[in-house]
Amino acid sequence: MTTTRHLTILLTDIKGFSDKTSHKSRKDIDSMLAEHRDIVLPALEDRGGRLLKTIGDAFLMTFDSPTDAVLAGVAVQDALRKRNEGRVGEDKLEVRIAIHSGEVNITDSDIFGEPVNITARIEGIAEAGEVFFTEAVYFAMNKAEVPSSEVGRFKLKGIEGEFKVYKVRRETPLSGTNGPPLAAVNAAK
Repeated sequence: MTTTRHLTILLTDIKGFSDKTSHKSRKDIDSMLAEHRDIVLPALEDRGGRLLKTIGDAFLMTFDSPTDAVLAGVAVQDALRKRNEGRVGEDKLEVRIAIHSGEVNITDSDIFGEPVNITARIEGIAEAGEVFFTEAVYFAMNKAEVPSSEVGRFKLKGIEGEFKVYKVRRETPLSGTNGPPLAAVNAAK
């Protein structure tokens, strides 16, 4: 039986996964995916994320709170930055994160619907090391906890209309922007 529920959907994806795996052994690929899972999944679950499924190198997660979803994405990027210190090229593990909120259809072990499709399209434009999210998330989240800035408006393949996309702001903002820099938010924890 299918039910519907308003959820926040988060999708992760390793930058350059196909290229990375094209010249690695199966053992090296398994090792990379295990390290990825060991770093990324706990950071997402610590903020209330529920793993719905893995899709190769991607995690499809759901959250009840848009704010927690964005903060979980920040925690992932912080953990990966720390892991990548002093590493270059192929040795880096970089992830794109996209988040959207909306009413999804839920079955026993899966979700589907336009919000999932939108999240996947946003992931396609997200930059490695960043957390991108839609206007639906922006308006629903606690902006005092997550400083953000607009990336722009995008027409997403197969989706009606344009979408305003935001990202977590990591730099020190100029006066008049929405919220303190993320470093100040993290230091206050």
